Amino acid sequence: MGLLFGLLGPVRLLDDPVDPSPGTPKLCALLTALALQPNQAVPLARLTAALWEKSPPASAIANLRTYANQLRKRLPPAHCTVDRARLVASPPGYMLRVCPRELDVLAFTDLHRRGRRALREGDSEEAASLLSAGLNLWRGSAAEDVPRMPVLAPRLDALDEQRWSAAEDLAHARLDLGSDPDLVSDLRTLVAEHPLRERLWHALMLALYRSNEASAALDTYREARRTLVQQLGVEPGPDLVRLHAAILNRDPALRWPREKTGLP
Repeated sequence: MGLLFGLLGPVRLLDDPVDPSPGTPKLCALLTALALQPNQAVPLARLTAALWEKSPPASAIANLRTYANQLRKRLPPAHCTVDRARLVASPPGYMLRVCPRELDVLAFTDLHRRGRRALREGDSEEAASLLSAGLNLWRGSAAEDVPRMPVLAPRLDALDEQRWSAAEDLAHARLDLGSDPDLVSDLRTLVAEHPLRERLWHALMLALYRSNEASAALDTYREARRTLVQQLGVEPGPDLVRLHAAILNRDPALRWPREKTGLP
């Protein structure tokens, strides 16, 4: 079985190309709350907090049961269980059964973990492949069509943060692999979208320097510093400062890894 549930963008049932939406906004919010804790019983109190921004109505539990029944009809059967029940009542609430590799969140998290491990071990090619595959699962912000209720926001924000962490890891894997004609433009786009992420500025400076654009790399440092001071009131961190000094000194350690090792 392939991916069935998508939270990495609008909430979708990925096996239904004709009508991929789970249904009403309440059903999307309910599926999000359940899919963020797959194969675990999610308490009724947490589910109601995900569906109602203010105090839930007196009929909240009855309404929740109605929504659960409606959602159950939209979900595909669980092929990894004997009874194939997908959404089950499980005290103190409900549980969404998710089989291996059916939820894009779990698939992305696994690919990111493996990609980071490959990057730490020096296998930049494998890291780039895994990280690219993980990032390709994203279709927008996490559950972007579901209101970020306080009970959901921390986990959804964490997923968005993990996405950009993976993008930074991919940039460094591409840097390690050698000359990449698209890397500078890709990094400029990422920096424009996320100007407070110092790892992206770092990668852009290094990519420019390795493209024989030392002056542009130094200009980028000044732009990064100005942005951080104006928007956060802080100076660049030690990694950016060290890279700036190394570029000023034309440090040989900044060359492409393949150049340093003599590899073709």
